[in-house]
Amino acid sequence: MSSSSASPAAKEMASREKGVQAPPKDDGANPLVQRQAANDTWMILIALRFINVLCLATFFQPDEYFQSLEPAWQMAFGSQSGAWITWEWQHQLRSSLHPALFAAVYYSAEKFMTAVSCFPQFRAMILSVLPNVVQGIFAAMGDYYTWQLAERIYGIGNKSTSAVLFMIMFSPWQWFCSTRTFSNSIEVTLTIMALYYWPWTITTDTILGPGSDSSLRDRRGRPLLAKPTESGAFATPGSVKRLRFALVLAGTACILRPTNGLIWFSILMPTVTRFFSKDGASVSDYVILFREAIICGSAVIAISAVSDFYYFGEWTFPPYQWLNFNINQDLAVFYGRNDWHYYLSQGLPLLLITYLPFTLVALFHSTSTSTSSIQFILTTSVLVTLTTLSLVSHKEVRFIYPLLPILHILTGPTISSFFTTTKTVTTHPPPFPSTAKTTTVSTTGRKPLLYTLLSLNVLIAFYSSQIHQRGPISVTKFLRHEYEALALDNHGVLLSSPDANMYTDFNKTTDYSDSETFVGFLMPCHSTPWRSQLVYPGLKAWALGCEPPLHLAAHSAEREAYRDEADRFYDDPVRFLREEVGGKERPWPRYIVGFEGIEGVLREYYEGEMKGHVVKERWRRFSSQWHDDERRKGDIVVWGFEEGGKE
Repeated sequence: MSSSSASPAAKEMASREKGVQAPPKDDGANPLVQRQAANDTWMILIALRFINVLCLATFFQPDEYFQSLEPAWQMAFGSQSGAWITWEWQHQLRSSLHPALFAAVYYSAEKFMTAVSCFPQFRAMILSVLPNVVQGIFAAMGDYYTWQLAERIYGIGNKSTSAVLFMIMFSPWQWFCSTRTFSNSIEVTLTIMALYYWPWTITTDTILGPGSDSSLRDRRGRPLLAKPTESGAFATPGSVKRLRFALVLAGTACILRPTNGLIWFSILMPTVTRFFSKDGASVSDYVILFREAIICGSAVIAISAVSDFYYFGEWTFPPYQWLNFNINQDLAVFYGRNDWHYYLSQGLPLLLITYLPFTLVALFHSTSTSTSSIQFILTTSVLVTLTTLSLVSHKEVRFIYPLLPILHILTGPTISSFFTTTKTVTTHPPPFPSTAKTTTVSTTGRKPLLYTLLSLNVLIAFYSSQIHQRGPISVTKFLRHEYEALALDNHGVLLSSPDANMYTDFNKTTDYSDSETFVGFLMPCHSTPWRSQLVYPGLKAWALGCEPPLHLAAHSAEREAYRDEADRFYDDPVRFLREEVGGKERPWPRYIVGFEGIEGVLREYYEGEMKGHVVKERWRRFSSQWHDDERRKGDIVVWGFEEGGKE
């Protein structure tokens, strides 16, 4: 072990001798031009994600709503607001920090719109899209910091850096998932930002450049250097502050998603082992790292604990509860089991789409680099995460979503070298005779293949965001608008209120009663959003549940035979309708929502039991041509009930 008092030039020479890359070369542009280019890129990414939000009209998974927006709705508007709080929140498995973010957004927006007297219909429309706009900002931040980290690794203006940026912008998965309100989506941003601010000089021999980050340059645009009297990884101005940013961001990511710790385990292991090597940082650097980790970690845990105390009403630690339920009680498998190779055969292909072959080549090349290079360490984090999560029975592609920015960075050089060629051109500028001038020119090659792959990415992004599973979003909008038409006057006042129609010449009436149950969902549980899209607390609704058998012992015969409400309905629809619908807890509503496959059963039961009544289709929209759950295939239909014979 030795002190890190060597000069940057000496470090660069030592790095070359060990086969580790030297600091990346920038394009030589003026630092002000570089910074302006970074600002322009940020604005482009913000605009891209805003368009992304407006174009996203499909449903992916229930957790987008029930693990974030529903508890956020309850936080903002109270327990009587109609939010659906699932069993996970009742058993304190989730951190309240993520929904607290959206709760603050909901609360602030509602107060502002109320203060300026916006109609309830307008407020409902804004509240239904606002969380995605906020998440879109976080998504753009994740994109930007991915590009910035690539810039520090490969250099400003480097073709690999440009390739990373274009990979981000044309990624179908980013378009499909980055602006959704999953905790995984914000985890991606927190992770890549933490990696950007991480003090890599204490972890790797790779020397990173300052990029276009003005905080890493002096007033003249030169890279910051330590004072002559100081040495070590934290000797440059602002380095400890950046370490704190990294630790807080990483700690928050781990609180939100405990599996994020796998990435940081892979980063910390080489950091710790370098302490015992002759090329490691000084003891003082490790003292600073340990001190700041304790301070920042304690701060994150304290803030999380206070937030959880106010939400749950008692002191609790959700990451422990999450591990206990998912590992000790093995409840995750209740929501599905997957093959051990899921992340290799499905997860990575879905994340990367057309980038997959290039990523596999990049990972192979990275494993053959120096074990102390940043590429090797990032590759290790990918492999450790994939291997560990593959040991868990329940798998989802979004669980490995935080690896995507890392994969983009690692793949950049492979894609850029495949699609670009570099040649040296020698010219003799006037006046003649003159000294020869040599320039390097890069040209794009294999254009037909490049355009084909980009077109395929765009088509996949369009299909996944505009067509596949569009129905669940469309039906909640229809129901909200139908409720507004039946229950509110043109100014958003309840028609049951004495103030209804006060400000309009048209006296609107309705046959709808505030005590009436508006809609019931006979679908697999959580097939649609809930209050974050329905909005109005007066829009009374029920749906089939699928709570896991918490009261039954793991691996018992009783647990294996357990059937939730959705299972019981699809096992025997007529029996379920006869025995479990029509009572006080689940009264017959004005409308029933379901996938087209239940129409025959619904008509058979209702028209047979309710003599003189008929089931009439009120609304129908396409949902999907295919689905891994056969019950969710086909159109989504809204049925109403009328008296009299069939028309």
